[in-house]
Amino acid sequence: MIMYPGIAQLYENRLLRTELEFERFDQALEGLAGNMEDDVIRQIFKVFDDETEQEEVMFSLVHFVESYQQEMYLTQLLESLPDMLETARNWAIILNKRILNEDHWLKDYAAIASGMPPQVQRSLAFLLEEIKEENPRRFERKANYILSRIK
Repeated sequence: MIMYPGIAQLYENRLLRTELEFERFDQALEGLAGNMEDDVIRQIFKVFDDETEQEEVMFSLVHFVESYQQEMYLTQLLESLPDMLETARNWAIILNKRILNEDHWLKDYAAIASGMPPQVQRSLAFLLEEIKEENPRRFERKANYILSRIK
């Protein structure tokens, strides 16, 4: 797949190891601001990486993806989960926790997840079980709500 130019620059600098990578990452993200093309949201989840050295900078990417139209964001996140488990499992968990904490996202997420292919549903179930195990009091009820829709 050929990456959208701004996404390619984010991807190349995603580890944020140097000041130059940080500046390039920031510039690329600024360049994408307001760009709501399908290719951008479809590819942006490849940028998340658990090896990044500047997590606080990566949170700007979290806020960026959350600014997309809700259904598009939730759909693309779900479709990206199997790949994210390889290199960005912690970021996938963070994004899913944020969804579990937002009631206005929860029902739509469950509905979209119910129509996803089995591989996506398995990836989501794996993440939700891990999130529940880590903090059952906070997440069990909401995670179970989604799990009941995909099993």
